[in-house]
Amino acid sequence: MARAAIYGLTVLLAVVFVLPLAWMFVVSFKPEGVSAITIQEWIDFSDWTIRNYDKVLTESQILKWTFNSLVIGAATTVIAVATSSLAAFAFARKSFKTKAFWFILCASGLLIPTEAMLIPLYETVLSLDLLDSKWGIILPGLTNPLGLILILQFMNGLPKDYMEAAQIDGCKDLRLWWSIYMPLTRSAMVSIGIFYFILSWNNFIWPYIAINSEENMVLATGLPTFLANNVLHVNTIMAASAIAAIPTMIVYILLQKHIVQGVSMTGVKG
Repeated sequence: MARAAIYGLTVLLAVVFVLPLAWMFVVSFKPEGVSAITIQEWIDFSDWTIRNYDKVLTESQILKWTFNSLVIGAATTVIAVATSSLAAFAFARKSFKTKAFWFILCASGLLIPTEAMLIPLYETVLSLDLLDSKWGIILPGLTNPLGLILILQFMNGLPKDYMEAAQIDGCKDLRLWWSIYMPLTRSAMVSIGIFYFILSWNNFIWPYIAINSEENMVLATGLPTFLANNVLHVNTIMAASAIAAIPTMIVYILLQKHIVQGVSMTGVKG
């Protein structure tokens, strides 16, 4: 009885979360002015049209914005995961006097809100002549210490026998990290990589400040600009929102197993 109640509650929560997405997709295929409020309008497929999607694709650069977001998200994810893993390896397996100081300094980045760093960050990017460029978005996105903390937690739980055996065989530090620790922390790195990608994909404040030209905008900043010009066209707004939501939905669907496994394994010690 208790299990049935839990399953029923789970299904109810799933419906609550999925229903707005389903409504968004249904409305995006409806003619302008039809909001699909009633069940009859939901199941009526006779008036479905792709005109809203055609309008979005022809009157905006949404595909270009999506491509920019994908490139920036992929580059940020790969570089951030690699540097986080290297830093975690150094903190986990190297001994040096100032290790505690540097770790606290890195971890304290979680306490600093993004808004507090906007002005110095803008001055830095401006001095490097990286404004209105992809690298001006990618480089600031590498400073999140979340990956370092979680990968370090996982590495601390790995047996030291692996490192000792590899060192006896003459394995150097980089080879040790690449051949031993990276494969053993793959699940954690995939999980962190997904989080980094989603954070980059949804980042709005900094790209809004750093990008000036429309063709270099990312989806998070370009989409609101387009929607502001179509505020009265609900169906067009839903079509644009559906296009923006599809990439992240694909990432979650394909990698949901790694998300759950990575998050659970980063909490295992010993």
